[in-house]
Amino acid sequence: MHSVMPGQILIFVAAAASAIQGANVTVTALSLICLLITPAWFLMSHRGIDVLPLLLAGLGWISFLASCLVNDVSVLWPNALAPAAFGLYFIGLTVITRRSVDSIAVALAGLAVGAIIFFLAEGIELTQTGRFADTWKYGIASAVTILLVFGLTILRAPRLVVPGALLALGLASLGLNYRAHALVCFLAAGTLLINHVFGSRLRRGWQFAGLIMIGVAFAYVMPIVARTGLFGSALQRKTIEQDAFNVPLLLAGRTEPPMSVSAILERPFLGWGSAMNLTPDVYTSAQHLATRLGFDPTFPFDVYWILPPTNYSAMHSILLGSWAEGGALAVLLPVALLVACFGIVWNFTRLGRWAPLGVTVALQGIWDIMYGPWLYNMIPTFACIALLFSATHFRGRPVRSDGQ
Repeated sequence: MHSVMPGQILIFVAAAASAIQGANVTVTALSLICLLITPAWFLMSHRGIDVLPLLLAGLGWISFLASCLVNDVSVLWPNALAPAAFGLYFIGLTVITRRSVDSIAVALAGLAVGAIIFFLAEGIELTQTGRFADTWKYGIASAVTILLVFGLTILRAPRLVVPGALLALGLASLGLNYRAHALVCFLAAGTLLINHVFGSRLRRGWQFAGLIMIGVAFAYVMPIVARTGLFGSALQRKTIEQDAFNVPLLLAGRTEPPMSVSAILERPFLGWGSAMNLTPDVYTSAQHLATRLGFDPTFPFDVYWILPPTNYSAMHSILLGSWAEGGALAVLLPVALLVACFGIVWNFTRLGRWAPLGVTVALQGIWDIMYGPWLYNMIPTFACIALLFSATHFRGRPVRSDGQ
């Protein structure tokens, strides 16, 4: 163990260098490190499955470039650069970690520290309000969670401590009006507790069914409790507002999917280049679709859908946004990452002592791909997820961890 410590410290420091931003969500100091060590990637041995994420990233970038050129959108549009950034991070992190699960876990911790430093030192417009609730919700919640689980794993905390900590974080997030993060924490804790109680006596399919039941229970019980004001007035107001406009449960409180789906149906192959190019006809079709899905016709669609030209997160879904803006080929990478996240959750025990970290990161990844835009340090985190999936499903031997 002591022989690999210096190497892991270097991995942590390199990943934490992501705290230094170069260009929005796509370029950080870690990007430069990855670029400098790219030649080493060509000296490594690779199988087809190892380079598949890189191939899909390349196809996605080409698709975005074509869409941008056709739609007169800058090729430096952050969403258009995301597949290229993923490819660079994937190459660099492959070299840095050598596809070792222990090293990937260290890289995830370093990325979390980088994100926390960035949001506390600089942040984005949404986190510069001076309110901790905004910094937590729009900045550091996921990073703090990763760092906490990583630290408890390093300290060899008893098995029930990690799910207990996740439950506590989930409750804290409810109080800070961050329901999505609370759901991820509760699902991760539930997954670990179900496995702890039943282990191999309960088939993975039934364990996964239990996980789904936890999610459904959260979706129904949380609004009831939130309306009482138990978790604060902010969450209470948000819940009551969404109830008033009949936002469908399937959309998890998100209002943007009807807009994204309408944009995809209008231009399914090449996309729009940017959500800012959507026409009034698309918005009209989207409103009709939304009302058919159950939205109240009086819902203020314009307020939520038509955003400033500098806002690259209008679609609020990596999956749907990639397709709508970049075209059909651009959605392949998010789909593959979604498969990787589900695969890690399904077989999280293969990660050995890093199982809690893996299942937490993967569940957060599922939510982000479905319902979130690209955020700071999310791209290299997804590169780590792809590496974890490959390391635990295609390496030909089980993961070994100290004490496991």
